[in-house]
Amino acid sequence: MSKRAFYFGLLVVAVLIFSLYRAKYGARDSATAIAAVEAEIALEQERRLELLAELSHRSRQEWLEEFARNRLDMGPPRVDQHVDLERLGSRIENANGEAALDD
Repeated sequence: MSKRAFYFGLLVVAVLIFSLYRAKYGARDSATAIAAVEAEIALEQERRLELLAELSHRSRQEWLEEFARNRLDMGPPRVDQHVDLERLGSRIENANGEAALDD
Protein backbone atom coordinates (compact mmCIF):
# COMPACT_ATOMS: atom_id res chain seq x y z
CA MET A 1 0.00 0.00 0.00
CA SER A 2 1.36 3.40 -0.91
CA LYS A 3 1.85 6.31 1.43
CA ARG A 4 -0.55 8.39 -0.59
CA ALA A 5 -3.40 5.88 -0.13
CA PHE A 6 -2.59 5.59 3.58
CA TYR A 7 -2.76 9.36 4.12
CA PHE A 8 -5.92 9.59 2.06
CA GLY A 9 -7.51 6.86 4.19
CA LEU A 10 -6.37 8.63 7.34
CA LEU A 11 -7.89 11.88 6.08
CA VAL A 12 -11.19 10.13 5.30
CA VAL A 13 -11.28 8.60 8.79
CA ALA A 14 -10.53 12.02 10.35
CA VAL A 15 -13.33 13.64 8.33
CA LEU A 16 -15.73 10.87 9.37
CA ILE A 17 -14.79 11.24 13.05
CA PHE A 18 -15.23 15.01 12.85
CA SER A 19 -18.58 14.60 11.07
CA LEU A 20 -19.77 12.13 13.69
CA TYR A 21 -18.73 14.54 16.44
CA ARG A 22 -20.61 17.42 14.78
CA ALA A 23 -23.70 15.26 14.22
CA LYS A 24 -23.73 14.13 17.86
CA TYR A 25 -23.50 17.63 19.29
CA GLY A 26 -25.80 19.03 16.63
CA ALA A 27 -28.43 16.48 17.64
CA ARG A 28 -27.93 17.42 21.30
CA ASP A 29 -28.39 21.12 20.46
CA SER A 30 -31.47 20.31 18.41
CA ALA A 31 -32.94 18.27 21.26
CA THR A 32 -32.36 21.18 23.65
CA ALA A 33 -34.02 23.61 21.23
CA ILE A 34 -36.97 21.24 20.75
CA ALA A 35 -37.39 20.91 24.53
CA ALA A 36 -37.40 24.70 24.87
CA VAL A 37 -40.04 25.07 22.15
CA GLU A 38 -42.18 22.34 23.72
CA ALA A 39 -41.98 24.10 27.11
CA GLU A 40 -43.01 27.36 25.45
CA ILE A 41 -45.93 25.61 23.74
CA ALA A 42 -47.07 24.19 27.10
CA LEU A 43 -46.95 27.68 28.66
CA GLU A 44 -48.92 29.17 25.80
CA GLN A 45 -51.54 26.42 26.04
CA GLU A 46 -51.93 27.19 29.75
CA ARG A 47 -52.26 30.90 28.92
CA ARG A 48 -54.88 30.08 26.29
CA LEU A 49 -56.91 28.14 28.84
CA GLU A 50 -56.65 31.07 31.26
CA LEU A 51 -57.84 33.48 28.58
CA LEU A 52 -60.76 31.21 27.66
CA ALA A 53 -61.78 31.05 31.31
CA GLU A 54 -61.57 34.84 31.58
CA LEU A 55 -63.61 35.24 28.41
CA SER A 56 -66.22 32.88 29.78
CA HIS A 57 -66.35 34.85 33.03
CA ARG A 58 -66.48 38.26 31.39
CA SER A 59 -69.15 37.34 28.87
CA ARG A 60 -71.64 36.46 31.61
CA GLN A 61 -74.62 38.81 31.75
CA GLU A 62 -74.15 39.46 35.49
CA TRP A 63 -70.53 40.53 35.06
CA LEU A 64 -71.41 42.83 32.14
CA GLU A 65 -74.15 44.50 34.17
CA GLU A 66 -71.83 44.97 37.15
CA PHE A 67 -69.08 46.36 34.93
CA ALA A 68 -71.46 48.79 33.24
CA ARG A 69 -72.84 49.93 36.57
CA ASN A 70 -69.53 50.30 38.46
CA ARG A 71 -67.04 51.35 35.79
CA LEU A 72 -69.20 53.11 33.19
CA ASP A 73 -71.80 54.61 35.54
CA MET A 74 -74.56 53.05 33.49
CA GLY A 75 -77.84 51.83 34.82
CA PRO A 76 -80.87 50.06 33.45
CA PRO A 77 -82.40 51.85 30.45
CA ARG A 78 -85.15 54.36 31.22
CA VAL A 79 -88.55 54.06 29.61
CA ASP A 80 -87.98 57.15 27.45
CA GLN A 81 -84.85 55.53 25.99
CA HIS A 82 -86.86 52.76 24.30
CA VAL A 83 -88.01 53.68 20.79
CA ASP A 84 -89.93 51.68 18.19
CA LEU A 85 -88.24 51.33 14.84
CA GLU A 86 -91.11 53.17 13.14
CA ARG A 87 -90.57 56.25 15.33
CA LEU A 88 -86.77 56.12 15.23
CA GLY A 89 -86.50 58.51 12.26
CA SER A 90 -88.52 61.25 13.96
CA ARG A 91 -86.56 60.73 17.18
CA ILE A 92 -83.26 61.24 15.35
CA GLU A 93 -84.68 64.31 13.61
CA ASN A 94 -85.67 65.82 16.95
CA ALA A 95 -82.28 65.07 18.49
CA ASN A 96 -80.19 66.46 15.62
CA GLY A 97 -82.49 69.23 14.41
CA GLU A 98 -82.16 67.86 10.90
CA ALA A 99 -84.52 66.06 8.57
CA ALA A 100 -84.56 62.30 9.01
CA LEU A 101 -83.71 60.11 6.06
CA ASP A 102 -86.60 57.89 5.02
CA ASP A 103 -85.84 54.67 3.15
